[in-house]
Amino acid sequence: MKKVTIKDIASIAGVSRGTVDRVINGRGNVTEEVEQKILKIASDLGYEKNLMASALASNRVYRIAIVTPDPNSDIFWAQPREGIQNALELVKHYGIITDYYDYNLFKKDEFCMQMENAINSRPDAILTAPTFTAESLEYLEMAEQNNIPFITINTEIHHPDILCYVGQNSFNSGYLAGRLFYLRLKPGDEIIALNLGHTLANAQHYSDKLAGLNAFFEQHNMSGNPIIWYEFDKFLDDDLLYEFWVDIKAKHPRMKGLFFTNSRGYRLVKFFNPEESQKYDVVGFDMIDPNIRFLKEDKIDFIINQNPILQGYTGIMNFVNHFVLKKDVKKIQYLPLDIVIKENVDFYIDNFKGYPVTKG
Repeated sequence: MKKVTIKDIASIAGVSRGTVDRVINGRGNVTEEVEQKILKIASDLGYEKNLMASALASNRVYRIAIVTPDPNSDIFWAQPREGIQNALELVKHYGIITDYYDYNLFKKDEFCMQMENAINSRPDAILTAPTFTAESLEYLEMAEQNNIPFITINTEIHHPDILCYVGQNSFNSGYLAGRLFYLRLKPGDEIIALNLGHTLANAQHYSDKLAGLNAFFEQHNMSGNPIIWYEFDKFLDDDLLYEFWVDIKAKHPRMKGLFFTNSRGYRLVKFFNPEESQKYDVVGFDMIDPNIRFLKEDKIDFIINQNPILQGYTGIMNFVNHFVLKKDVKKIQYLPLDIVIKENVDFYIDNFKGYPVTKG
């Protein structure tokens, strides 16, 4: 079937191609009667607008405010940033401008300041990792009042006005950790679930992971394997963290597994002696370099990879699809949860760690 063109519509409507182009692209200067006539003919003929060509020809500038943790405050955040930059390189011809509003991951006041700065700049959209749940929901309301949609990555928070979320299903990732422990536990063995960072009450993804872990144990009748929860926010101080670790070992002689809710497991397992490396089963998150090193040294047994590079990349591409190419985007976009072990880690490093890439 011959593809319908603007020329075909103009011929039937008895108007110029320029008039049809103005109607199709919403540029005005056409009477309502003519506009309705052109739109009906286009619809009857099954005309499909070339959105990509239209976007390239529009010369419009789109602005994205990116509110994410400064990679210097936590090395994990270098990976979503890499994905964001890869995507921006790929779509730079669409006239997209980005403004970065970095904040220290461990300073809530910086997050609030940068979120306010981003909203006040009146961008077309905000791409953010809503690290602090309560505050993020407040800024979502503020952004909604200014007609600024949110694209969220890494941390899923529930709000009807989020354009889309890209990241892991945190509940399922905790459930997956439970399955990994299940294969190795004996009756009476204890699991220490440990959050090195924000309090559980204001970090939705951490509480979801713990809920998933508990759900697996409950559904598999593992009451004989208690899960004990700890939080420790002074993990940047090696001396205090070591004292904390010594105290945990003294209090829990039946400890068999360690579950870290985030990418910072490497900060504690570096204290393992050779005997402890064999004694404890450790499940953590994310393929950052120190975690990979300790995986190869048998101090970490499983890394659940949450595809942070792909999170950043997909977040930008969702903006392009929705705002530039006028395509529908799926509201919730869960990414695969990869189980990385010592025997397959090099495969992931060689083939997936840096994807998607834009340069050969």
